[in-house]
Amino acid sequence: MGAQGYMYFGIAALAIGFVAAVGVGKKRSRIAGGVMLGAFAMHAAVIAVDLEKDPTDHNLLPFEFVILGVCAAPAYAGAALSRLISR
Repeated sequence: MGAQGYMYFGIAALAIGFVAAVGVGKKRSRIAGGVMLGAFAMHAAVIAVDLEKDPTDHNLLPFEFVILGVCAAPAYAGAALSRLISR
């Protein structure tokens, strides 16, 4: 995925965190954490399929999850923004 794809993913994470947390009580951070956990789970599935095809793929595997975590972090900002809107 190119740089633009990661930017779109961050924007989508922000939007999902906002929309999913609107009207929710105090569990907004759990919703944002669920967005991040879902992204990690889907990426792990993609890695498993890729490694079946070519075992030398994903040589920098831990860094992929770090980058994915940074790109999914705007979900927390979206959840915080929904808190401001709810007041």
